[in-house]
Amino acid sequence: MSYRQIIKLSFAVLVLVCLYASMVFGQSQESYSATVRLLSEMNDVKLNGDKLAKLFRIGDQRVEVLLKALDDPNPDISLRAQIVIRYLGNETGMKGLFDWYEKQKQFRVSGPVPLPLSEWDYKSLYANNYVEWFRAEPYIYALALDDSPKARDALRKTLKLAGDLDESSVANRAARRVQAGQPSKALTGDKDLAKLVLNNAFFVASDDRKYTSARLLALNGSKNKGLVEVYINRGVLSEEWYHVVVQKCEQGWRFFSITQVAVS
Repeated sequence: MSYRQIIKLSFAVLVLVCLYASMVFGQSQESYSATVRLLSEMNDVKLNGDKLAKLFRIGDQRVEVLLKALDDPNPDISLRAQIVIRYLGNETGMKGLFDWYEKQKQFRVSGPVPLPLSEWDYKSLYANNYVEWFRAEPYIYALALDDSPKARDALRKTLKLAGDLDESSVANRAARRVQAGQPSKALTGDKDLAKLVLNNAFFVASDDRKYTSARLLALNGSKNKGLVEVYINRGVLSEEWYHVVVQKCEQGWRFFSITQVAVS
């Protein structure tokens, strides 16, 4: 091959590389814009459940985009990206989120507490004397579901502290529900995920079961996680909504996170 031919071939390869890079960059920008648009429309995870459901379906494939959105100049977009990452709870997303926390001087924490609890979660628990009690409920459920020796020890201490609080507090209520109904390690017996969650909803008081319903909002892209809404309707001004994520396991499904998202 002559020197001139080598130059022509090298130029052709360079053009192809540039075209490919431009195409990938364009797709990345388009993916980011589409994701941010969904995040901007998700003002409320209950009221805008359709947007949350769509982000849950596509989020595992866009986890890098969601991590990038944590640095969006709009603080609402950053917070909602965090919330979706926590709903998905995949390893890449959670590691990136915890790394992001470490770089921030000040930030808000919002969204589910997925399994397994991380070192960051335990640091948060201990640093804040077992978290601020107004947001302790998902941590109490996560500790009960984790079932590791470290989680069991933290749960014992947390239940004791929560038991000393006023009975109307969410932390005290969560503690009583965990103690009254031991969470199932595996959810089996029904292929309908909404019914499966409803039948094993230990976080719903026995007196409330007759008022409770559930519906499947979405499966993730790999279909190994499901997002279920649990609704307790005791009448006007006495309602509760929970978002429950379940994950496939060898025995069937298991609880992955439990979060109260609204109350009236």
